[in-house]
Amino acid sequence: MMKINHFAGMVALTVFLAGCSASASGTKFKDSSFVTQRVVDDKGRVIFYREADTNFRWVTLGIDRSIVGALAQSGFIVADIAPGDHRLSAWLRYMPGEFAIRLMVSAGETYYIRASRRAERMLYSAFGGIGGVLLLADTKGEFQLEPVPAAIASMDLEELRLSE
Repeated sequence: MMKINHFAGMVALTVFLAGCSASASGTKFKDSSFVTQRVVDDKGRVIFYREADTNFRWVTLGIDRSIVGALAQSGFIVADIAPGDHRLSAWLRYMPGEFAIRLMVSAGETYYIRASRRAERMLYSAFGGIGGVLLLADTKGEFQLEPVPAAIASMDLEELRLSE
């Protein structure tokens, strides 16, 4: 019996440590060139970010169905894109569901987009079997994207690290 408990403890520790390593490890936003670097005149800048949450997996981000990168907990990703109407999306690789929003980008402007867990996904487990059915029927994925005003985003971003 003791060997099973020891094995279970080792598995739990391995999963915990793997989750801890899933956070961003690059340069802090406040120390990055994006704080002072101007947006190129013929581009708009989109800064995706994610604060710490209970989902250790990396969120894959896309613009117009092209992958921009994978966003870790407490991380950010920057994309300079052409002006116009764009489709921004977030999903977990190898999992069904994708969350998407539209964003009209203007040249020289910066847009802040926060990725966060969808509250609905966290509540499904409280509904037992019905929650399982709801989870399977939910096609919007685990994470949502939302535009955030610069004043709020600048406070949120300060300690976040570049997702690599």
